[in-house]
Amino acid sequence: MEKKFNYIYVFILSIFVIGCIPVTQESITKVTLDVNDDTYQRIYGYQDEQKLDSLLSFTSDFDPSYRFMVANALASFQSKKGLDSLYKLMYDPVMKVRTAAAYAIGQIGDKGSVSELLKAFKTKDTLDVDNIYNATIIESIGKIGGKNLLPSLATVSTYRITDTLLLTGQSRAIYNYALRGMTITEGTDKLVQYLTEDDYPNKVKLIAANYLARAKDLDLSIYQNRLIQVLNEDEDVNVRMSVALALGKTKDLEVFQALRSHFEKEEDYRVKSNIVRSMSNFSYIKVIEPILDLVKDDNLHIANTAANYLITKGNSNDATIYKNYLSDDLHYSVQAKIYSAILKHMPVFYTNTKYKIKQEILAKIESTSDAYEKAAYLTSLGHDPYNYKEILELSVSSKSPIIKSTAASAITELMTSPNFVTAYKRGQLRVKREIIELIKEEIENGDVGSLAVYGELFADKTLNLKPLIDDKSFLESAQSKLSLPKEIETYNSLGKAIAFLADKQYTAKTPEFNHPIDWSVFRQYGDSVLVAIKTNKGVIRIEMYSHLAPGSVSNFLNLAKDDFYDGKGVHRVVPNFVIQGGCPRGDGYGGLDYTIRSEVPQLYYEEEGYLGMASAGLHTEGTQWFITHSPAMHLSGKYTIFGKVTDGMNIVHKIEVGDIIEDVIITNL
Repeated sequence: MEKKFNYIYVFILSIFVIGCIPVTQESITKVTLDVNDDTYQRIYGYQDEQKLDSLLSFTSDFDPSYRFMVANALASFQSKKGLDSLYKLMYDPVMKVRTAAAYAIGQIGDKGSVSELLKAFKTKDTLDVDNIYNATIIESIGKIGGKNLLPSLATVSTYRITDTLLLTGQSRAIYNYALRGMTITEGTDKLVQYLTEDDYPNKVKLIAANYLARAKDLDLSIYQNRLIQVLNEDEDVNVRMSVALALGKTKDLEVFQALRSHFEKEEDYRVKSNIVRSMSNFSYIKVIEPILDLVKDDNLHIANTAANYLITKGNSNDATIYKNYLSDDLHYSVQAKIYSAILKHMPVFYTNTKYKIKQEILAKIESTSDAYEKAAYLTSLGHDPYNYKEILELSVSSKSPIIKSTAASAITELMTSPNFVTAYKRGQLRVKREIIELIKEEIENGDVGSLAVYGELFADKTLNLKPLIDDKSFLESAQSKLSLPKEIETYNSLGKAIAFLADKQYTAKTPEFNHPIDWSVFRQYGDSVLVAIKTNKGVIRIEMYSHLAPGSVSNFLNLAKDDFYDGKGVHRVVPNFVIQGGCPRGDGYGGLDYTIRSEVPQLYYEEEGYLGMASAGLHTEGTQWFITHSPAMHLSGKYTIFGKVTDGMNIVHKIEVGDIIEDVIITNL
């Protein structure tokens, strides 16, 4: 205990004196990564196959490039068995190596590593090359440290405005604490200071703004005037986006007026969308009129965000009024959300009106051949507990995986809604049993998307269907028929449900190594690769990160070479977050007969346009990818980054669900 206390004391003291010690010079050995180097490929192969002992044999290699690669590998591998080697690498003579080691320790997430991080913190001048190393140590402590360290992190006052790296590390640490549900007033004060005072680095301001937007249960009322000023004056749209969300937490009328005023002059749809999201925190009576006007906005992202407000915050007294805003001039996705709001909020005893609405929705479904449009309206039906038969009939009669998985989601919405209890009262158990029997018939059909959704339904502790299911063999049978590793997400979903029904804990299965990296693709195209994703809306050009994510890059390039992506749709668009594609089923539950490993070295989703791998957990990636609309810092360290848009972000922002990938063209930079 005394030894640990001494480490903490040294760490805290180091933070305060770091700006006061003379500058020293230190030569740095260059780290060079070459994807066509045999040793590079061997190390990556060990990472891919998770051969830890073979990987660790390179921790003492004479070439720092290989030591750096080992640290990066352990950040992705995330095995506690690699910690002792990482502790040693934190004292590597090459700054880039020890920085990667410090980052990997945070990625592994073992709280017992805190003392090692504190011990390794270097007490040198803030202009020294160790700044990035020290900053990474601080950042990693934010991922694993106890709340007792947060005050010392939050109250540092010796960092100069020019200490960009240390300020960044401190801000990321406070943000990482918030992602783990730990905040203190001193931390919020510090990040508000960094955000609102002019001279702090923009990267630090951006992290601070994201903290204020994402951290839960913050009281921002005492900062609201300063935050309003930032919203009105800051030139960085990314900062304005997050501040717009943060301001919604104040719930103050003055802030509401400021948000409305800024909406009128703001040109970026992403800030506007976040202002609409912020409005959900204010009183319904203040918000509803501008929201109803915005469902007709020319920008589809804004219109959908406004329509979603009607679903989440709508009022039963106004449910019939929402119908007046339905129009064939609106995009189907907006219309479907308005229908959802009507059915969700209209009192259950308005049976005649709801029946008419249901018939309108069914007519919409019948009139279109677009599976995504059908799915949008099918989702609407799930907001009325009386519609379960129609939903399941549509699922049974359809061969589209998009319809089947959407129907399962609609049934889940229906059964978990408070309206279900209101509608059926004492008869709810009878209806639940009936629905379960109907679901069993669909489960026998073996659609992996539906199975994944129903697995989550049966594992829902709040709903607790356990007393109504005497025999779980129908789930076990469905799970036994799944193809691994292709259907790993569904396998784990069903496994979770089976365990819950048996009063057991479930540990998610991780796929074994099954898909070696194809290095020949880099010999063919080189290690500086540009791809052009040609869509029906235009072309998106992306630089691939071959050196840091070769497994993901080679996988993507081979799929592109084989024309796998040609003709497939973008199946997911979340306004001001991501577009997602690459699913052969078109619903997010598809893939091929393999998985690849996660690759998460020290890269951050701190700008728009990053190309990331979609996954259902560590090392479950396959064919699906996403592109970010804006910074998404909460994804950093969790989802592989393997490229970045260099041209065509305007196209990314125009993409809608159902838009088509016509071709993916590979070129050299």
